[in-house]
Amino acid sequence: MTKEIIDKDTPHADIGKQKFRVRKNYTAWVEYDVVADSKDDAESIVMEHCGIEKIEWSEGYHKDHPVEVYSNDYNLDYSGDTDMTTKVAECIPYEDSSTVDYSDPDWSTNDLEWNLTSSGDSNKTESESEEVPF
Repeated sequence: MTKEIIDKDTPHADIGKQKFRVRKNYTAWVEYDVVADSKDDAESIVMEHCGIEKIEWSEGYHKDHPVEVYSNDYNLDYSGDTDMTTKVAECIPYEDSSTVDYSDPDWSTNDLEWNLTSSGDSNKTESESEEVPF
């Protein structure tokens, strides 16, 4: 059985694009002027009564696609890798048992369905095809 291919010549603009999760760690520091009796007293006052109450993360858009904060943490861990980029999804054509529709995008988080590696190279070999030979 051959699947019907829909709009392969005019695919949706997002098909073939990839979604990545990028982690960037930032270091923040604050200096306080404290009136105290001693150095230890000044440090104790800052530890007990001061600190960062709120950090606001900025989001934005790139080519009409949102760049959104996925998660954040106020407690930095310097013991491991601090920055990383991981592929989390790829936009592929919608596929069911009878059709492959290039006009209907589907963001897949299943890496077995992805056509591209995170570098943008094709993940499929020339011997692989969209049709199942029966």
